[in-house]
Amino acid sequence: MDATRKKPFSSKQKKEQLKLKREKIRARGDKWADSDDETAVVDTNNPHNSRRRINEQPVRDTGAHNPNRYRLHFQRESRDEIDRRKKLAQVPIVKLPDQSLEIPIEQIYRPGSALDMPIRPIWTYDMTKEQLEQQEQTYFNGYLDKIFANFEAEHLSYFEMNLETWRQLWRTVEICDIILMIVDIRFATLHFSPALYDYVTRVHNKQLIIILNKIDLAPPSIVIAVKDYFSKKFPQLHILTYTSYPKDLATTREDFDNYQVMARIVRRKNYYAIGPLALFECVSSIVGSKIDLSSWKKHIQECMNDESIANDLKYEQIDVSPLTNTTKTSGHVTLGFTGYPNVGKSSILNSIVGHKVVSVSRTPGHTKHFQTIHLTPTVRLCDCPGLVFPSYVERPLQILAGIYPIAQVQEPYTAVGYLAQWLPMTKLLKLEKLEAETPKYSALDICEAWAMKRGFLTAKAARPDVYRAANHILRLALDGRINLCLRPPGFTDEKEKYLSDPRAIELEQQIQLAIDKQKRPDSDVSGGEDSEAFPTSDDHQLASCSASASDVGYDRVEGTNRFDALDRDSDEKEQYKPVKNIHRETRRKSSNNHQHDKEEVD
Repeated sequence: MDATRKKPFSSKQKKEQLKLKREKIRARGDKWADSDDETAVVDTNNPHNSRRRINEQPVRDTGAHNPNRYRLHFQRESRDEIDRRKKLAQVPIVKLPDQSLEIPIEQIYRPGSALDMPIRPIWTYDMTKEQLEQQEQTYFNGYLDKIFANFEAEHLSYFEMNLETWRQLWRTVEICDIILMIVDIRFATLHFSPALYDYVTRVHNKQLIIILNKIDLAPPSIVIAVKDYFSKKFPQLHILTYTSYPKDLATTREDFDNYQVMARIVRRKNYYAIGPLALFECVSSIVGSKIDLSSWKKHIQECMNDESIANDLKYEQIDVSPLTNTTKTSGHVTLGFTGYPNVGKSSILNSIVGHKVVSVSRTPGHTKHFQTIHLTPTVRLCDCPGLVFPSYVERPLQILAGIYPIAQVQEPYTAVGYLAQWLPMTKLLKLEKLEAETPKYSALDICEAWAMKRGFLTAKAARPDVYRAANHILRLALDGRINLCLRPPGFTDEKEKYLSDPRAIELEQQIQLAIDKQKRPDSDVSGGEDSEAFPTSDDHQLASCSASASDVGYDRVEGTNRFDALDRDSDEKEQYKPVKNIHRETRRKSSNNHQHDKEEVD
């Protein structure tokens, strides 16, 4: 029997194979495919040819469904740029005043410049699929060329370079009657794109609703100031506030003297989201009497499971006359959810429906495809993948805003230093020893001290693992356990006015009401298999709750004096491990006593 002997495959042959593969790709006219590879050799003269796919999944057969179709595509950073930022992280931190957190939208997006979002080219039904895709690809390539011709690549922010994701945004705006732009209240000016506002309201003549999400993570005074700022700059914008799982406002105060970082989250079964009723009233005022939305309101009351709660939670009155040119007469209304990655689009959608319909994750870009959910016979919800708009903001701020997956950040130290410019990190992380020994400390010093405190050491040499420490600090900021909020322009000068504003007081009462409802004795606080048990004493008070385990998110618990919240991960193991050992020891003693009694009987 003839057995085929394996032939050796030399490195030279491998290079020839890769060369032929690249030539085939170029022959197809796919300008971007080769540069998507993490190990691809790129042309430095064309910065937009250098791309990095985030969270790429290996697949063998891409067939009809490609899981990587809507993955985040960002510009690949050069080694020189990464080294420059590493050196910058070793420079002593200079504290900045609160006024520097007041970043206007014009400074971020430069309206009217090449940074405006790409607009879908004009098309007709006579065009074939190939013609349409080629037209869009050609336009998008020219759009990127224009951006890099007008702005230096190292000064640009991360932004979406995946045409497939932009196509989903175009599709969402075209098929939906009302567009919802979700923004994180902590970074509202960063997450709001004026180009999308113009594209929706002027090009498509549709209504745009901005939802200021996660209002429990910002002081009520900042929430009201942000609302006033947007209402003055964008008169056609409808502004709503929202939170899927409100937590105690005590953790959002601006006085850091007694401030402590919130501990890890405890999952709860019940939650009372703030915002569904306001959204219903806003949509109802827009569509008027054309569409019957009574089933939606009934659905909200059923989800809250208590009519008294629905009546107690006040909603904002939106003065909008019924429109004739934005809502179809097909008998149903379609709401499109758009926004940056990791702003809570899927969590809001789950809280509106009342149970888990789409998966959520802390990782940006988790939504991998366009999703449509029928809420009621007359209401349809569309969830668009998160999309990063071109801007001129600093990249460390984008990382803190959750735009870039933290696990993929190649140089996290400057983001930690960016955080330390405004927040007392040595107090929050309880690194007083660092401040005493090194008055002029750098971002790298903070990471090294945190690594020593947490026990983050490298495998072989047992040196402080500064990368892991920086990664952990950024995750604390992403979860809201270390809180940084941007301010609208002029907030510092009018801070006292907003602190005493009746709307801020009412908003605080509204959140507190939802929290009190969550703390009722009849509330089911069982968290299922994924829940974590924490001591329930005077030192540990529940601050917020969410839907059933992994439905819309998670709960937050305020750090207290009993032990540092940031050390709770390790301290809990030490605290609960002896309990398990005691039970194991009790069972062992019981078994031994039983065996001893049996021997005596014998």
